[in-house]
Amino acid sequence: GGGFDAVLFTSSSTVRNLVGIAGKPHAATVIACIGPQTAKTAEEHGLRVDVLAPSASVVALADALADFGESRRVSALAAGEPVYRPSERRPGGRRRSSAR
Repeated sequence: GGGFDAVLFTSSSTVRNLVGIAGKPHAATVIACIGPQTAKTAEEHGLRVDVLAPSASVVALADALADFGESRRVSALAAGEPVYRPSERRPGGRRRSSAR
């Protein structure tokens, strides 16, 4: 479900609430957590944590997510692969004809 590229968790309760209400995000969705306890809760709920903020602040979390996305983009371009957002990697997701 959902066309989300990333989900940012700022507490363990946000992990429990999202999974409890909406279910787990699609496997292609990037999961970012504000700290180790939040990441632990995400993993306990079967989520793969892609980004862990270096310090417990929303700014650090957003910066870490931006760095992760840029690293993925650079890696794809270096490998000669097209650049897709995570939501475009899902079955039935929209595919662009050109890379960003």
